[in-house]
Amino acid sequence: MADALTGVTEIDAASLAEISNVTQMYLQQASILVPTVSDFSYLAGKGTKSIAVPRMGGFTVNDKEENTSVSAQTSTVSSDTITLEKHKVIQFLVEEIAEGQSKIPYVVGALERAAKDLAAQVDTDIITELKLASASTPDHQIVFIDTTNDVIAKGDILAARKLLRAQYDPVNECHIGIGSEKEAEMLALSDFIVASNFGSADPIQNGVLGKVYGMKVVVHEGFSDFMCVWHPSAVGIAFQRQATVQTQPDLANLAERWSIDQRYGVEVLDSGKRTVLVDSTN
Repeated sequence: MADALTGVTEIDAASLAEISNVTQMYLQQASILVPTVSDFSYLAGKGTKSIAVPRMGGFTVNDKEENTSVSAQTSTVSSDTITLEKHKVIQFLVEEIAEGQSKIPYVVGALERAAKDLAAQVDTDIITELKLASASTPDHQIVFIDTTNDVIAKGDILAARKLLRAQYDPVNECHIGIGSEKEAEMLALSDFIVASNFGSADPIQNGVLGKVYGMKVVVHEGFSDFMCVWHPSAVGIAFQRQATVQTQPDLANLAERWSIDQRYGVEVLDSGKRTVLVDSTN
């Protein structure tokens, strides 16, 4: 793909004297889902291509019979692999004349937006993995109770909560992910606004709407018309290279090339048994 040059034409509106040098608020969401999953970045050192996340099975509790020896057991160890294959990058090329005649700090604004777009991509990748809920018994892919309108109901949340509790996931550590459509439906539930019955009076912060049955509700447009409920151990993420900014002169165009990139991996863990997908098609 050929380079797209940012010249005077592209920033002409910012060259007018009456335009303020304060840019409008950028509406793209920054990443809000990374804190809701398990971060294994500390294992993603130089030379690492993938990370194995071990998990162990349990034991059977037996009775000790008189004059009878006890049989030793073993706990099988398996692992999930997080492949550090996602290398995401955004670059832009700004002609010197364009930057020099702009009334706003174009590069600063562009870098801010590039960083937020990369963060949003991370959230998109996390949601993709959260949707890989187990389809084996017990099935963690369920449909909304209201199969006609797919309007969220308390029963949908309770069904997902039951599935996670059956996996011994501490539900007070779990999250519910919904988009604006389901947010409006949830806020329409009469009990949701009564904190003593249903939710929590905690202040909204970083995309968290409140709590439902002890689980934090996270609003993110990536969930669109479906709902995910998960424990942080449902998905593992590892950053081998955090967002890094580099720049290089481009003399042929009398311009400056800017680049921001990051490298990481995201993977659903434990065969999708720690996440529940609720939508209209399962």
